Amino acid sequence: MHSITGRMNGFLYRQLNDATYTVVYATPSIAALTGYPATDFIHNAVRTLPSLTEPEDEVYVLDVVRKALAKRESWTIDYRIRPARGAPIWVREVGGGVYSETGELRFLEGLVIEVQGERAAQLAAQHRLTAMTAATNPILADVDEILRTIRTLSILSFNARVEAARAGDAGRGFTVVASEMKRLADDTDKLAKRISERVKVARQVLAEPVAG
Repeated sequence: MHSITGRMNGFLYRQLNDATYTVVYATPSIAALTGYPATDFIHNAVRTLPSLTEPEDEVYVLDVVRKALAKRESWTIDYRIRPARGAPIWVREVGGGVYSETGELRFLEGLVIEVQGERAAQLAAQHRLTAMTAATNPILADVDEILRTIRTLSILSFNARVEAARAGDAGRGFTVVASEMKRLADDTDKLAKRISERVKVARQVLAEPVAG
């Protein structure tokens, strides 16, 4: 087993199903991937396996694992870890639960390997798209609100012009104001729609496949 894991940039692990996911076993090859020796992780002597996970990915990883365990299924998940040195790296984890004869969940075990090349670039692009979507959703919501306000303003300006016309000479001044309101509403409507379209184009650009 050590020979197999030694040939890849990854490691095998087994940890308890406790509050801190105490590691009971990790292959020495964990050092090649993380920059930390296996002894750091055994019994959580220095650090835990979850502590390696990039903070932005923690909730996602835990959610996938918990859902898989609830269904007694294995999980396959891509996420980022922070090695001892250098930038975060993408890894793929394949794992599952180990149960006692009575059905009690005793251990979590799995294989973690580095994701390299084109697949790593694809994952990075997907992550950027997800972040972009989350960041631009409020912008699109604000644009929708602006458009609703503009529609209301256009209706008000139309009604104002009608009333000004009914008032004859006395309403001429207000007709000018109502016309200006309509012009501003139209210009703002065009601007808001351009913002919405540009945000959507930016999302599409990020979603395009990365050239290999």
